Amino acid sequence: MGKLPAFAVELLELLVLVLGAAAASVVGIALERFGTAAVTGGDVVVGLWAVGMGLVALYVGVVALGYEQVLPRLRALSGAN
Repeated sequence: MGKLPAFAVELLELLVLVLGAAAASVVGIALERFGTAAVTGGDVVVGLWAVGMGLVALYVGVVALGYEQVLPRLRALSGAN
């Protein structure tokens, strides 16, 4: 099997990062919804834990992966500075 071109490898890495960012964001939103429902339902400890974990997952998805990884790679691939 031949080697993949560098551009194809970069696109594959970008795709994996985008999927990871999307997955972390979806998990974060689900945890936020669950935490809000738990707090309003009277289970404050579990609700606050879920809200905290949701914030961490949203940070990972939006900032750590999206803003710090995906955006610079998109700019490098497009040639824009």
